[in-house]
Amino acid sequence: IVVFPKDVDDIRHLVKFVRKQKEEGHHLSLTARAAGTDMSGGPLSTSIVMVFTRHMNRLKEIGHEYAVVEPGMYYRDFEKATLKKGLLLPCYPASREICAVGGMVANNSGGEKTLTYGKTDRYVRAVRMVLDDGEEYEFKPMTLGELNTKKREPTVEGDVYRKLSKLVFDHNVELQRAKPQVSKNSTGYALADVWDRKRERFD
Repeated sequence: IVVFPKDVDDIRHLVKFVRKQKEEGHHLSLTARAAGTDMSGGPLSTSIVMVFTRHMNRLKEIGHEYAVVEPGMYYRDFEKATLKKGLLLPCYPASREICAVGGMVANNSGGEKTLTYGKTDRYVRAVRMVLDDGEEYEFKPMTLGELNTKKREPTVEGDVYRKLSKLVFDHNVELQRAKPQVSKNSTGYALADVWDRKRERFD
């Protein structure tokens, strides 16, 4: 099934629907799809695919060296808007004319300027997402104090922080040892980068 959510409320309803179906024993999943240019087949699924390029494709705000954008906005349109402000998101991939910003964020994309300017993660200040309780949360870098506050929350978000921090802190040495020494790591989850010990930042 392919669905085209119009806003966050549509996503929240879809997530809650799928969660209820799974609780009743049905095998359903939700896959987010931006423009679908990922060469590893990331947005492919045998269940429900949410496509964001049809409706959730707006640049909501652009300011001094920042922008707020929906996941389905094509990078080519995003770039036209930022260039008018004298700004450029330099981590665009080779598919810059047909990819969308949500996919760039999801894949931590990089391209011809990556060695000089870094990958997408360098430019993401915060991400708002719907978790499997059907509620929307914001994720961004935080101090240890902020992390401990989040871990005390009796929500799915709090559970994410509790489990992820335990995994990262308990196995930090192994994670750092296993981290590939490359300019762009495209393998697995970037667990080694979640906890920055030098800056005491959890991201």
